[in-house]
Amino acid sequence: MTNVTNMFQNASVFGGYGRADFDIDTAPLQYFDAFGNVRRASKRIVYRTDTGDELGIHGDRYKPVAPKVMIDATRAIIMRSGLNTNNIEERIATSHNGCRTFVKYKLPQHTYVTPDGDTAALCLLAITSFDSKWPFMISVAAEQFACTNLQVFTTGEIAVYKSKHIQSLDIDHGSRVIVKALDVVNEQQEQWHQWYNTNLHNEDAARSIAQFTGVYKEYSENVGISPGLNFGLFLKRNNASVNYLCEAYKGYADRMGHNLWAMYNALTDWSTHAKFSKRINYDTIASATNDRQEKVRKFVTTNFGRLAA
Repeated sequence: MTNVTNMFQNASVFGGYGRADFDIDTAPLQYFDAFGNVRRASKRIVYRTDTGDELGIHGDRYKPVAPKVMIDATRAIIMRSGLNTNNIEERIATSHNGCRTFVKYKLPQHTYVTPDGDTAALCLLAITSFDSKWPFMISVAAEQFACTNLQVFTTGEIAVYKSKHIQSLDIDHGSRVIVKALDVVNEQQEQWHQWYNTNLHNEDAARSIAQFTGVYKEYSENVGISPGLNFGLFLKRNNASVNYLCEAYKGYADRMGHNLWAMYNALTDWSTHAKFSKRINYDTIASATNDRQEKVRKFVTTNFGRLAA
């Protein structure tokens, strides 16, 4: 599912492309009209040349680029950015038979102390897809050393660099823009400390978990049965996420205090480590993980401001 490579200053040793190492091509779509005549549609299909798997359907003007070309472009942007790339780590993953590509770069030379005393390393996340789910985008995050949670960022420019089409990437512009990641980290650190200093009552913690997991109505109707964080008990049989988050928050709150920072860590713990349901298969895990991270980002951005008020 992933390809992990240790790299140094020379871009030539970035390694291979893992599951993204395939070529693509396009072919015109055809259909039968009411008279049985074969007609050519205005769309073309993008497919893998090694397996023949369909990756997406686009107009004639769309010029697809293979994932490994995107990876090369991302590597070039990072190497020209001026960031310290000593011992950088690259993880490549794909989903939906190669339709979506995800690349995570961890830069261990850029580290930051979290409010609870842990250390986090700067991460850059590059994604692209053939199904129009995303454009090419590089965003910023951090990975904590102790718990390995991927801390999604919620302040500053979340998308450090974004381009609608890979073939139009401006490597030099991208490398200049990406240094803004350092400013984003500084903004996020300030936000983390604010959350650390914001107390969170158990009732608010339980309500947040219920809202995040989509069971707020059920929680509201049954809160009298098991108040506070114990509300997960009556949902134990049918909501694994509720129970995971309740236990995670209790653990972080015991170590960090009952505050928004503990809740944020519980949410990123869930998005990073919680098991997926059986309907999520091996080929779609990378996409599902990305969706989880975006869910956490959206929830924190929308709700933490109210809780901190």
